[in-house]
Amino acid sequence: MDDDNLLDSHPDLVDPEWRKHAQTDAWLGAKQDRKQFRKQQRRGARKPRRRWWIFGVFVLVLAVTTAAIVYVGRRSAPAGEAVPEVPNPTQVPDYAHVDLARPYANTPAQDWPKGLDGITAAPAGPAEADAYAEVKQVISAARLDPAVLTGHDPKAFLALFAPDMRQHLTEVFGRKPAKDVASFDSYVTEIADGYHLLDAGPRSFGTLAAHPGAKPGELAVDARYVIAYAFDNVHPEGLTSPNEIVSFLRVDETYILRSGKTFAESSNGLWLENVHSAFSSVGCAAAREGFLAPGYANPPAGPGTGADQDAPGYYDPKYPVPDLDGCHD
Repeated sequence: MDDDNLLDSHPDLVDPEWRKHAQTDAWLGAKQDRKQFRKQQRRGARKPRRRWWIFGVFVLVLAVTTAAIVYVGRRSAPAGEAVPEVPNPTQVPDYAHVDLARPYANTPAQDWPKGLDGITAAPAGPAEADAYAEVKQVISAARLDPAVLTGHDPKAFLALFAPDMRQHLTEVFGRKPAKDVASFDSYVTEIADGYHLLDAGPRSFGTLAAHPGAKPGELAVDARYVIAYAFDNVHPEGLTSPNEIVSFLRVDETYILRSGKTFAESSNGLWLENVHSAFSSVGCAAAREGFLAPGYANPPAGPGTGADQDAPGYYDPKYPVPDLDGCHD
């Protein structure tokens, strides 16, 4: 008997109940296999979507992180942490912290170089470079030299000019200061008696520009600059603004260097022309006498307080020198 006949004659196979259960089991097994197959198909189809979903989450996290960094960078500094202050280059605030150790803080002069290092010139040839050096020497003698500032002695300043110019300046220096009349304060800076500059020293900001003069043998140098002076104060705790201790002198002037047979021997050398100047944040009573004093020398409600805040030319040489000084009345 072959194997097929043996299977057909097996008692279990010919039992109707057994066959019924066998068919049910077979159908259930096939159904389970189909479910498993479809599940595998769906899983395979979802894999690309899952990758895109993961990428989307990554982009979202990156965006949130970036926003947080920007927010942290822009938010205000925590309490107690110093916030750097950027001063207005054309104004002194009416109210700001005053520190004698950092007298120029909160003023346009906060970042200006010391002395005359803030007065710069473009690269030039040997003649122009020599002229720049000579002009800076004169400005230093007029505005920074203690012999003039506190000693009120202009001899060293006058000696730098051509003989004919020196004679003219000597006559000018003999005049008493008066409104609309040139006197010594148009050319030099002298500190009023009883006031003292801080060790921080004056600071400057400006330019020198050389060009041919109007006549053969002339080389002209236009000087446009500001010098800030910081004054000492015995009661700094009572100060409410740096304009009480920091004074500004704004100057436009032209120096002429003359040489050659075109000019008389006494006219060869340095000349000074077209001087325009103004000051701000100063003691007005002293200014009327030709001397420089700090703003705190004024009475509390006196002239000059805040009157010079609307003219940027007091602090920035790219603007014209103001027509009125800080003590106009």
